[in-house]
Amino acid sequence: MQDRLTLPDGSVLDVARYPLPDGVVDDGEPLNRADLSRVFGVSENTITDWIGKGMPVLAGGRNGVAYELSLTECWAWRQHRESEDRNTRLRRDERNAQNALLFRNLDDGQEAEESGLTAKELREWSEAEYHRNRVAEQRGDLVRASRVQELLEDLIGVTRTSLSTLPDHLERELGLNAGEVTMVQRHCDALLLKMRERIETDMLGGAQVAQLPGRGDRAGLL
Repeated sequence: MQDRLTLPDGSVLDVARYPLPDGVVDDGEPLNRADLSRVFGVSENTITDWIGKGMPVLAGGRNGVAYELSLTECWAWRQHRESEDRNTRLRRDERNAQNALLFRNLDDGQEAEESGLTAKELREWSEAEYHRNRVAEQRGDLVRASRVQELLEDLIGVTRTSLSTLPDHLERELGLNAGEVTMVQRHCDALLLKMRERIETDMLGGAQVAQLPGRGDRAGLL
């Protein structure tokens, strides 16, 4: 195991900066995707997604060879990534709080409430609202779009995989003929298409919430 790793984006990961939690032991034996997903409490689809985003791999991943992953290195990468995400969110939150003072997209109720405020009072009101949002997030009343997006991507991946393999399962378990398998496949494809259309229409279009920014919209989920 290396103490410093060069990631695909050119950045250097200091593995020693992110030690494993107390009591967690890495015996040096490589883990596969299923092993790591159980340890981290996420799905294999999430592990695959992280690998695509630069999580270090010891070996494998080509020509049907299983991935070999280091628990220590993958943990350090995950902690580093979460730290970077937190810093990015903090910078965006600060920028959005400042922008709120410069440009207010007020509805009728807010306009009536704020019309008599001085610049100092408006700044204090904006800062108080920003902190209220932060407290609401910590209580669980507000959820960041990035967390919802990650969960949705995971669920969509599971659904897509299940629907893609459903015709074959039904053919084996229920003895469907070729025509019936084709019919099931057609219905599964139609469902995936409908899900994609709803995501593109309802999730990827329109205005975005500025107060609690996420990682950005991503097309091609299905």
